[in-house]
Order: sequence, then C-alpha cells, then structure tokens
Amino acid sequence: MRACNELTLKEKIGQLLMVGFDGLTPDTNIRDLLQNHLVGGVVLFSRNLENPEQAFALTQQLQQLGKATTGIPMWIGTDQEGGMVVRIKQGIAQLPTAMALGAASDPQLLYEAAKGIAKELKMLGINMNFAPVVDINVNPLNPIIDVRAFGDNAERVTELGIAAMLGFQDGGIVSVIKHFPGHGDTETDSHAELPLLRHSLERLRSIELVPFQRAVHVGADAMMTAHVGIPLLSGGKSIPATLSPEILTGLLREELDFGGLIVTDCMEMNAVTQGIGVGEAVVRALLAGADLLLVSHTYESQLEAVAALERAVADGRLLEERIDASVERILHLKKLRIPMQGERCWEETRNLLENPQTLKLIELLREKSITAITHEGDDCRLSPEALTLVLWPKITAACKSEDEPVYNDTLGSYLRPFIKSNFKEYVYGTNPSPAEIMSLVSEAEKYEQIVVGIFHTASNPGQPALVHKLLAGGAKVIPVSLRNPVDLAAFPEAKGSLACYEHHPQTLQMLSRVLMGLAEPVGILPVTLPYYLSKGGESDECCSASGVESTT
Repeated sequence: MRACNELTLKEKIGQLLMVGFDGLTPDTNIRDLLQNHLVGGVVLFSRNLENPEQAFALTQQLQQLGKATTGIPMWIGTDQEGGMVVRIKQGIAQLPTAMALGAASDPQLLYEAAKGIAKELKMLGINMNFAPVVDINVNPLNPIIDVRAFGDNAERVTELGIAAMLGFQDGGIVSVIKHFPGHGDTETDSHAELPLLRHSLERLRSIELVPFQRAVHVGADAMMTAHVGIPLLSGGKSIPATLSPEILTGLLREELDFGGLIVTDCMEMNAVTQGIGVGEAVVRALLAGADLLLVSHTYESQLEAVAALERAVADGRLLEERIDASVERILHLKKLRIPMQGERCWEETRNLLENPQTLKLIELLREKSITAITHEGDDCRLSPEALTLVLWPKITAACKSEDEPVYNDTLGSYLRPFIKSNFKEYVYGTNPSPAEIMSLVSEAEKYEQIVVGIFHTASNPGQPALVHKLLAGGAKVIPVSLRNPVDLAAFPEAKGSLACYEHHPQTLQMLSRVLMGLAEPVGILPVTLPYYLSKGGESDECCSASGVESTT
C-alpha cells in the first residue's frame, strides 16, 4: 500500500471521494472518474447489482480499474442493512429489518449473523457496508428511519447496534454506523430538506449520542454523518451536521475522541446542497472534519466535487495538510480491511454464499421477532376449522432509501395448508379506495375469522379505514403490521394483533405458525405505542406491549 506522502495532490483528492454510477458494468463515466480523476471508492446501489455472480464480476472489474491507475485498492461499499434496504436482494444471507432485530433482542445471535453476512459480502468484493443504523427512533412520524432503527430505547439500540457493527467488522469489512449525531427524532426526509433538532444538550447526551459514544469506545471503524441541523451544537446556525465543524470536529473528533473515518451521507441530497450546490458542500464538509465524501448519483456532480476540491486548494482555502489527515485515515483503514489477495473464481465463491449456519441464525432471529401487540387468550390464533379470509396489502417502497420489494409472497400461501375449511385470500391496493373497501368488507361477511395485513398506514389511510370497518363486523379480526407496529395503535378495539416488521417469505412462514398456535409470539415490542382510550379519545400516555410505560 502506498503511503500518503507518496501520492500526488490529485491522487489524494481522489481518495477522498466515493462515487456511484448507472448500470451493471462500468460505464464511460465511472471509467473516467477512476482512470482520469483517480477516485478511490465506488458505492453500489440496486441499479448496479443484479445477482451475486454479476456483483462478483463487477467488483473485480472496478478493483482492476482503480488499482491500475493508483496501485491503491478501492473502497466498494453498499447499503446492506436488512429488510427493505438491501442492494443485493437474493443469493446471499441478509438480515431482517433492524426493528425486527430489536424485537428479537438477541445481541449474540445478531453478532454472529452479521459476521456471517460480512464474510459473504467480502467474498463478493464488497468491503464496506453502510450499516447498522443506530438512530433512536423516538418519533413515530419519522419518514426515513422508521423500521431501519432497532427501536426507541437508547440502551437497546446501542447494544444491538454495537453487536451488528462488531459482527460486520469481525467478518472482515468496514461497518459504517449511521447517522451521526442522530436522525431518529425527525419528521422531515433529508433527501428533500433539512430536518432540525432543537433538543437540550442533556437530552442529546442521554439519547441520540449514546450509541455513537459507546461505539467509539469499542472500536468503530467509521461513522456516517446526518444531514440534520442541530443549532445548539452548531453555534446557533441551522446547518447540516455534515457541514458543522462544531459537530464533526468539536464533538465527534475531539470530545468523543473518534479516530476512525467520518463518512458523509450522499452529498447530492437537498438538505446539504440547498443554496450552495454540491461543489461548495463537499469543500465545507471536508473543512468541517469529514474524511470520505459520498457523491452517489450524478456524473456532473462528481466532476463538480473534484473541481471544487482542487480549486479550494489552489485558492488557499483548503490546506493540503488537512487533506493529508483524512487520506492517512483512509489508507490506514484500507490496509486493515482490504487484504491483498490473488484472483478468485466465481465457482469457488458461489459455494461459500448462503452459508447454512448463517441462514439458521437469521431464521432464529426472525422467529424470535414476531410480537403480540394485544393478546388475550387465543385472540391471536386461528381455528383450522373456521371459514378464513386473508386480506393482504400490495407492498411498495415507503421511502427514498428503499427499493421496490423483490418478494411477492403473501401470507396465504403459508397459511392455506393449515386451514381445513373454506379459505380465501385477496391482495388489496396499497391505499384502497372507498369502493374497494366496501367490496372487501362485503366479502368479509362470509367468513368467521379474518387476518388483515397493514403496511405504512401514515401514507395509506385507506388501510386503517378498512381495518376499522372489519373490526366493526361480527368476525374475529387479527390485524398484522408488516412494518412499524405503531400503526396498530389506531385499533384499540382489536382483541388480538401481531407485528412482524417485514414481509420476507421466511417471516411470513413464521407468522403462519404463530397464527395457528404452533409457535408463540415471543418478540419484545421495540417501540412505544400511543395509548388510545377505548372510546376513541387519545391519551398522553404511552405503553409497550406489556402495558409497562417505556423508559424512552
């Protein structure tokens, strides 16, 4: 590995950048960035990843292109968080959503599973995972974190976040925990505009900062910045944390004593570019204390970033010594996490993917995640002898961090073998119209027991409207949340309801067993639900599944 003092200024600036591109093979844009602008890393999205074999070939091509010009191995990173935020969707082991892991609440199982997943990513040539999310999701209206968080309790999030982080690192790749200093209590998507947090310093230190501080103490490789404004920490200025010297250098580098990589979230997001553009944003981020700058999407923005950094050095605004500090950290971690190895063939790699031991660990985590929200006797169980209807929503991506789901499985295919009587399943629209609701409710009158799935009801008010009408009928109705269980708080009249946090086929298989009484719902509710009075009035109190007030 070449040392920082052996690099030209152009090579150093290239090492500061990770870029994205379009397509399943290197296009002319990414070739130009690697060969002529000497960029030191690539971030891969679903648009680049079709299957493991193609991913393996792509990472080898990218490494060859990068090392041919600088002799330095490339960062090749992706978001393989779990649940709906996975870029390689099939053919390798993958975690359930973080909130499901919060419900399973088994740090040792999670550590081992994350370690196994890291080994598979490493075999495919991916050496950096932008995960786990350690934001404390205390705001149920949060549009971007949601089930990507382990929950709303700082201690639980910290314990599970560190377990996942250490698992990824011990599996041989960089784990980039995110989003510092906390994106959990926001109601704005930073892809679109700047969210602001106005909490006291005492509150920030007791909740938002807890997992990041602990992660530093146990040896975090890297942290991703949040495009979130915290005026209290930024000298009263409403600027993104990514651009704040007080937050990145003063708080993270100096007060928390973090010596690893500070990685930005994408520098093309509106929250960080608004009013200044990508070029100025990357310069300000580096001056604030960031090391690795992500410009994930647009070739023109990537060229703008390179030119802005070069211009800032020429103008004397950005000292080469400041660049050197970041490059030293980058090269040190590359030496640690990107081993020198000979060519590997695909056949050798393929046999090591979807490791049975790792898959078994993940299956256990999914099994432990199914949670009873309300549970009186057999109210979460179905009778095999009763006329049974399943109403299942069409599931789509709920935020800009997610891709459209790859699985089309519904509960019916897993539940049908258990029901001896008449059984029917309908897949209804994500946001059913009044006419569709009337039709479904009319059909439901023919059945004795009904399972109704719901998904992201804040954006789909037709779903709770359907559930309320079903609950007003004479059949037994079991609402099931396929995402954030906060959605179930709207149905205090439901005697039994379940949460499973995702719609992965394996999770649906586990759910069917719980519904038939063949397994118990042992998950621990990871978020606090609003408590609604039985007559429809809303209380200020909050409750967990056990009825105990949350500590967060």
